[in-house]
Amino acid sequence: MFGMKRKCIVGLFAGAIIPAFGPLHTLAQEQSDPDVQTSPSAEAEAPAFFRLDYSGDIWERPALTGDWGGRRNNLAQEGISIELDLEQTIQGNAHGGKDTNNAFRYSGSWDLRLKFDTGRMGLWPGGLLELHGESFFGQSINRKVGGTPNDDALYPLPGDRDVMLSQVTFTQFLSESFGVFLGKLDTTTGDKNEFAWIHGDNFLHSAFRWNLVTARTTPYSTLGAGFFFLGDWGIWSFTAYDTEGAANVSGFDTAFDGGTSLATEARFNWEPFGKPGHQLFGFTWSDKAFVSLEQDLRGGIRIPTNPILSLLTLDLSLERESSSWSFYYNFDQYLYVDPEDSQQGVGVFGRFGISDGEANPIETFYSLGVGGTGIIPERDRDTFGLGYYFVDYGGELPERLGVRSSQGVELFYNIEVTPWCHITPDLQVIVHPGGFEDRDVAIVYGLRTHMSF
Repeated sequence: MFGMKRKCIVGLFAGAIIPAFGPLHTLAQEQSDPDVQTSPSAEAEAPAFFRLDYSGDIWERPALTGDWGGRRNNLAQEGISIELDLEQTIQGNAHGGKDTNNAFRYSGSWDLRLKFDTGRMGLWPGGLLELHGESFFGQSINRKVGGTPNDDALYPLPGDRDVMLSQVTFTQFLSESFGVFLGKLDTTTGDKNEFAWIHGDNFLHSAFRWNLVTARTTPYSTLGAGFFFLGDWGIWSFTAYDTEGAANVSGFDTAFDGGTSLATEARFNWEPFGKPGHQLFGFTWSDKAFVSLEQDLRGGIRIPTNPILSLLTLDLSLERESSSWSFYYNFDQYLYVDPEDSQQGVGVFGRFGISDGEANPIETFYSLGVGGTGIIPERDRDTFGLGYYFVDYGGELPERLGVRSSQGVELFYNIEVTPWCHITPDLQVIVHPGGFEDRDVAIVYGLRTHMSF
């Protein structure tokens, strides 16, 4: 869908990625939330592009700080939204992986989002300006494990602690079903899945939050533009963006110098037997001259601690491929929906992806699982998920580095303490972390908290 915060795509489990479909995916996502209203209309009585009501007591309101004595609700009604979120994660590596010595880590991230609805501001109808600033703090468990059991640590740049403006995007509806967008895009809001990636309070591992085959052609934060069609059938979008964008630079000085990526994605609503579901198809392509993985470097270079990261950022006089592409698919399907509350139910999900395998170290990828909301009595807004993933690495270079395949399982249960506070216990079992066949099975346990202010 158009748009899993974060990433300067630099590698297998080192970047995040999904085709740049920024704001539209946000609209489609918010349409499923009863507290959030979206519409291109500018009429006074029409809903806005974001949440309008922050009132209620501390146990019921959507944000800890509430409506600021009525000021926050008034701002929203006038077209200005301010959202601040804090995510904190504690994880330990109990066995295997790269290193189990003192393998206990605490990390977190801040996200500030500003949204301006031009219709409600009295300027013109159908416009939405979105800004996203963020930073990461602490140390994640990723280096101890050798993979990405903590996807949040990849944003805005892996290993960077600076505050960055990773998104400045303007979207304009030209009709009720067609619009355009441009700016610095957050590409991780695409590839939406009802159970594997919704609002962030679910899986921790990257393999369940986006399709890994898209990492090669799609940076997390980059300059781009595109258009979309939105209707009762679903949503389709097309985007062109800079292959070498990053969250810590504006990108204007070198825009499209090193390569241009094209991405298209369609998400269709599907209701077999009256149960809601979705079918999503996407394709990415870049004309950047990527280092070829089909070459023999014996006696050549020395690859340091993260071979996959090195393969994606290597800039030597090596053989190169003229382009790279990826195709991805995902589905989500409810098997049961509570007849008294459509927000509660249980279903299945899956993702599949393939790439050229010559410039992209991830040749094939898939994940499958089950998820749902409100499976425990009196816990109507708690969610859960259980999933399995498999990654197959292609090319001669990864093989000579001992990188062939990786797979894993993750189980989480997200507890809604209040609408603004969620606590998520999480357990992961990872076979061959990072794709290295000589690494023992990693067992990663953790606890995440997510707070909205």
